[in-house]
Amino acid sequence: MKYLPVVILLMVAALVSTVTGCQGEARYDARLTAADSLLTSNPDSALALVEALAPANLATLGDRAYRDLLIAQARYKCYITATSDSDINRALAYYRAHDDEREKLTRAYIYKGAVMEELGHPDSAMLYYKHAEATAAPDDYFNLGYVKMRIGSLYRDNYAMDGIHIKRFEDALDYLKQAGDTNYILRCMVNLGALYRLKKPTLSENILQEARDISRTSKDTSNYIHSTVDLLQTYYVQQKYPEALALIHELLTLQNKRLNFSFYANAADTYARLGLPDSAVMMINMTNQSERENVFNEMMYLESLGEIALARGDSTTYKWMDGKCKYMEDSLLALETPINIVKIEDQQDKKIQQFKAAHEHAIFFRAIIITVALIAFVLLYVIYQYNKRNRRIDNIIKELRETSASQLNELSQMEQRIKQLNIQDAKLKEFFDSHTSLIRELVEECYHAPNSKLHSKLKEIIQYQGQNKSKWFRLQDYINTRYNNILSDAQKKCPKLNDRDLLLLTLSTLDFSCVQIALIMGYSNATSVGPIRQRLARKLGLDGNLMQYIDEYR
Repeated sequence: MKYLPVVILLMVAALVSTVTGCQGEARYDARLTAADSLLTSNPDSALALVEALAPANLATLGDRAYRDLLIAQARYKCYITATSDSDINRALAYYRAHDDEREKLTRAYIYKGAVMEELGHPDSAMLYYKHAEATAAPDDYFNLGYVKMRIGSLYRDNYAMDGIHIKRFEDALDYLKQAGDTNYILRCMVNLGALYRLKKPTLSENILQEARDISRTSKDTSNYIHSTVDLLQTYYVQQKYPEALALIHELLTLQNKRLNFSFYANAADTYARLGLPDSAVMMINMTNQSERENVFNEMMYLESLGEIALARGDSTTYKWMDGKCKYMEDSLLALETPINIVKIEDQQDKKIQQFKAAHEHAIFFRAIIITVALIAFVLLYVIYQYNKRNRRIDNIIKELRETSASQLNELSQMEQRIKQLNIQDAKLKEFFDSHTSLIRELVEECYHAPNSKLHSKLKEIIQYQGQNKSKWFRLQDYINTRYNNILSDAQKKCPKLNDRDLLLLTLSTLDFSCVQIALIMGYSNATSVGPIRQRLARKLGLDGNLMQYIDEYR
């Protein structure tokens, strides 16, 4: 139980790590990360750098998967149409198995969708785009914006013009603005300008003009041309032909810039509407036959031919061209692909919502389990601490009992010693009293037989003289001990007391008579003892006589 708190902390850490997962940032070959940094600004160089790296020369499976992802991404950005999805499949398989690489997994889903679009499977592309949207981190603004833009483009390119695509581009623009990627912000604005054109022409004009200003400031020629071409078409729809003509002349002054099919078609329409069919023919003839293989470009080409015919007064050709365009448009609307991609998005959204709900429930139940486990651990810890405290108290009580027993034993022994000492003291007291009585008797005998040999000998021994002071000092120590420090207190009252004063107080305390005191102290007459006692009482500052003072200590 000693290490229970540590065990609890380790178990809690393990539970938390189970919930949150292990987050780690893999290290990749520096050449791959360098190529990744070039994808936006210089995709050609990025592609050349990645293709020069043979898979066999890469140290880890992670590096090889990263190479596959970058190749698919660089080829798409270099407008190299995909003929196989093998590269992106390998990357996707790796990152699906390594969910800690969330950003790269999101990219793998995005470019798998882009490859499926190029391979002619828009419904599959939608599925992978939705996976990317669900995988991206909430703060991965660029990938979220880019995938929403791809979904909007998927709707647009498959002619699913029901307003869903506009919402996707609007969402994409919000995310890309948070990411701060000017290039893709402009692409989104250009797409929105084109999509607003029919229902919100004023908004289309405003957003395209803003895109032109931003691209001019950032010197982004490509997006400047795209925004200007789309603004030209917006002016054309609004029948603002002079404004449209000014944009045509502005674009034609750009040297060595091949303009897209949309520009020449719109320029031809504008010239035709202005009654300049020859200029319109010159514009439409600048398009390539290969560009008209695209069904939307073919429709624009037929519309331009119809406008040129109408400008020349050939209403029959105009009606024939207009009918053919409507037929092609109806055919596009009849395709199942737009319906399929809408259904796929809806189904995938429902699955994602179900997954999120299940995930939230799982997190909720996991949180409950962790909470219960933590409570259990806390209870165990409290019980452990309680038991530990009780054991400590028991040990303290045990020690106290042992100490008390030892002290009681010592007290008992001390009590026995005190009893022995009291007995000894009593015996000594009895012995001293008997000796004191004997001294009194001997002194009395000396008094009554002053000329005997015994008198001379006793007088020599008992009488207070300078050479035998030490004997009387020992007697004074005994008197202090027996009579509550009577002599010490007297010395405190009067520090000037001399040895004879202390001897007088000693003999008086022992109840020696005036005759006995006179004989011991060498006085010639016993009557002198009384006055001497009175002087001593005055020295001590006593109100009564000396014997009353002595009685207080007995």
